[in-house]
Amino acid sequence: MNSSRKYEYIMELSEIREFCRFAYLEQFKLRKGKWLGLLLIIVAEAFLVPEAAVIIAVMMAVTLTAAGINYYRSTVKQLEGQPWMVFSIDGNRLKVVRGTSAEVPFRNMQLIHKTKHLLMLGYFQSPKRPGWFVMPLRVFESEQEAEAFLAMVRNPQGQAGADFAGPMGQETDEAQPREYMRFSFFLDGERWVRLQKGAADLLNGGTLGRPARFYGMLVWGVVMAVALSVCTCLIAGEFQWMLVCYSLLIAVWFILRLYGRDPEKGIRKQLKSPEVAEKMCGPWQVSLTEEGVTVWMPMNMKNEFGWDTLLWLIETQEAFYLFYKDKKHFIMIAKESFVSWEQVGAFHRICEDHGVQKIPPKRARYVPEWLTWTILGLILLACAGVLAARIYLDVWHGLSGGQMTLEAEMTGLDGYPDGVPLEEQVEVLASLGLHVPEETVESIRSSMVEYDMYDLVEESPYTWLLMDMGGPSYDEDWNVTGYSSEVFWFDFEGFDISNDYIEVLNGMLALAQESPLDSVSDIREDMEDFDWEKGRGTITVSLNFKGQTYRYDMEGYDDWIDGRVLSIFNELLEQEASTKYFYATGDNGQGAIVFFCTEEWAAEFMQKTGLILERD
Repeated sequence: MNSSRKYEYIMELSEIREFCRFAYLEQFKLRKGKWLGLLLIIVAEAFLVPEAAVIIAVMMAVTLTAAGINYYRSTVKQLEGQPWMVFSIDGNRLKVVRGTSAEVPFRNMQLIHKTKHLLMLGYFQSPKRPGWFVMPLRVFESEQEAEAFLAMVRNPQGQAGADFAGPMGQETDEAQPREYMRFSFFLDGERWVRLQKGAADLLNGGTLGRPARFYGMLVWGVVMAVALSVCTCLIAGEFQWMLVCYSLLIAVWFILRLYGRDPEKGIRKQLKSPEVAEKMCGPWQVSLTEEGVTVWMPMNMKNEFGWDTLLWLIETQEAFYLFYKDKKHFIMIAKESFVSWEQVGAFHRICEDHGVQKIPPKRARYVPEWLTWTILGLILLACAGVLAARIYLDVWHGLSGGQMTLEAEMTGLDGYPDGVPLEEQVEVLASLGLHVPEETVESIRSSMVEYDMYDLVEESPYTWLLMDMGGPSYDEDWNVTGYSSEVFWFDFEGFDISNDYIEVLNGMLALAQESPLDSVSDIREDMEDFDWEKGRGTITVSLNFKGQTYRYDMEGYDDWIDGRVLSIFNELLEQEASTKYFYATGDNGQGAIVFFCTEEWAAEFMQKTGLILERD
């Protein structure tokens, strides 16, 4: 193979897509440790607050998708229609001309991938951040030529000199244009960090116009906020302010961490990599010629910029910066390399004569590191508070059948300040088709006299009658012997938690005779996941309906019955498009009064009694 052959090409859109796909996936491979750590965090959070874990997972999915789309769009914009010229110099370094010119020794090519249609050569600009040179395999005349080129990259012919274009050296591949002036300076780690941070400050401060991080914060912030809010509502099945606020707070924190931090720490971290320190620390040279600006860096790396690609000159306390038209690449010249103010003036005139505009710098502002961690701490503290409140509500609200809600909605004492006589209560219930046994009336009347319960019975009307009517009948050993067919009452504080769910469901079935629920059979309780010593765990209720087994996990808390038991049969009835469902109201204590009725009957009941019926 002729090692001096120049390969000229323009990448096709399909080749750019293939490059984007492999380059983006390479970023994941280089950071697999971080992704594994993040996955472990999400898994751990899933055991504590599943909704929050889903939100974080969705946030990352949205972020990665948006980053992938942005990466693809920016890459297509840079490469589509752009002519390339690639060739080897002295068999030990690669020269690439694409708008600008760059020379990289083959020994710096640490990532070499041959895909279906591409040869991708990568070198690390910073740790885990590769730069790529891409060659379509179609530019090679044969497979043998492509393999020979790869062999040359993997096994360079000797080593390039330390100063292949320094003051004492001459360019080996072609004659050089007339040179105006040349600057030489040495960068140690500290100086390199300061100059790199100076360039980042110029970009982030808006010196070159609205900073890219502003658009990133705006676009990504809106996308993440909307996506997370929609996701949380889908998870909850309804719009919940708490979850939406959590989503927005996480999005704000993530955006601040991504765009708002001072870049100095990240720049310093790059120097911990020996490869980066070797490439960036050492002698630098910058040459201004008729054609443009050439930069020689340590490890024989070289970049060339045409004057037509350089648009801005900015002066800071330590350096001059020439920025490329993409507002990302730049040339830095340490001020110490200037020998006089006259040379500075001549430098300004040369830049001005070639259309480079001098503009004043603007100050960049960043979010302090401590503030981002404080925000995260407050978010986690708020989550802990919500979790504690959730546990409290599960114990005293969910496990007691939502009695707090039912009682709050009942008119009770407020609806009947003067009370309702017992006889009138019986008449009202009778008008609703409910038969009140005479023995029930006499029992309650006797209690009113014996225990002075007039206020309780008349100012909280109907509940005492309905409780007595709906309670199961027992034998002398407290075994259930029968249920009412009109109303069912039970106490959420159970008697035998290993059997209470079965009795509650049987009591409800007694109300629903000659309905689709006649097909329900084999009701069971599984206590395997319930810790009897701690009084915590899960009780699995199962039943057979039309040949299919259904299972429901109830939260176990001591001897309390989970209020979700009231919704089991309603879910089955919805499948059958039933006209009747189970409705329940509170009993002014810790029990529930249950009816099996139509929506119209429930409305009439509420209108006549003032009690609120809820369909779970």
